[in-house]
Amino acid sequence: MFSLRNEMKTMEIFEASLKSIEIQENIKTHQIGISDFLLENYCDFVHISLARTDNAFSGWIVHDLEDVDEDEEDQERITVGDTVFQHFIKEGSQLRLYHENRIIGALHLLRYLFEIFSGPIEYSRFINGTIPTEKTSNFLIDIYRLNSVKECEHVTIFEKGMSSKSMMDEVLDLATGLKRFDLRCTLPDDWKNPKILKLDTLICWPAEWFTTTDLLTTLDCQCASINETNLKWQSFKAFMLKWQMTENTRLKWLEISFDGNWEGFNSDGLNAKEWNPADRDSHHPDLLEKPGSNWQNCKFATDIQRNHDGVLASFWRRENSFHFVVWHDPHPIATLQPDPRLLVKLEEDQFLSSSEDEDEEEEEEEED
Repeated sequence: MFSLRNEMKTMEIFEASLKSIEIQENIKTHQIGISDFLLENYCDFVHISLARTDNAFSGWIVHDLEDVDEDEEDQERITVGDTVFQHFIKEGSQLRLYHENRIIGALHLLRYLFEIFSGPIEYSRFINGTIPTEKTSNFLIDIYRLNSVKECEHVTIFEKGMSSKSMMDEVLDLATGLKRFDLRCTLPDDWKNPKILKLDTLICWPAEWFTTTDLLTTLDCQCASINETNLKWQSFKAFMLKWQMTENTRLKWLEISFDGNWEGFNSDGLNAKEWNPADRDSHHPDLLEKPGSNWQNCKFATDIQRNHDGVLASFWRRENSFHFVVWHDPHPIATLQPDPRLLVKLEEDQFLSSSEDEDEEEEEEEED
């Protein structure tokens, strides 16, 4: 009889499931979840990695049958679900499998894995190490038809993961549970799909497809980091002026990088002001969960206020980026009580405050 232990890796559970139908069915009843699912597709193999807890990965590497070493005398078959793999090699927590068609074999294997690991997937990541083709596109789309993957809330698709606009649209249609999307694929400048701009959290680059119209009318994320756009600073000022006039209660955090500069920027019409400790805290939680920093120093940011409810937002500028934080809770330090060591003070030269710009302009005028 199968007994699930907390320290069991996914490979141990998988191997137990192959012993009998009874054990397989018993494993399914536990609704075992996956903390991290990583799929890597390369020119000669597919690598599937699953972890129940952080970094405790087991891996399945699927090769084409023709790649079996000719010196392998004893080829041993293994049946996984209803799929026969003509040969396998066990290497610790890794299992190499050989199938007539590695893509078909990998898809059948995934179907079986997500039948026995029937709980939710916390994070899914996809790496395509080959030139995107229709074959690789269909493979990813077929994976997204698996219920566990459809319902995954946190997804990363790395470079070369998308081969066309239609593929991206189909993935967004299938990903019914998607809340946080980290997209690192190049898409055509004319690509449009409002679904991507309504997720809770969006991280994407390059994003040359993201326009001023998207910023002003379509963007409806809670948190977004949109990189390598073709926007100008005028778009960011228009966004802030519009934010002051709207009743948007969803946006919390926005950062956008762009191929341009801040020459000519001014805060006219924004009623901007410097930080006042009575109005808000000096630091805000980093809602994009950047490695190494859980809080963002906003002491040197510039504040603006929304007209109808008085909610504050802070913005700051770096050389080629715009940053905007809404203070739904003006005193998050008191609310969350972080370790004071996390509140790392950022250097003043990381920010281009409005007052610094004005000082520079005055100096230039004096020189003239």
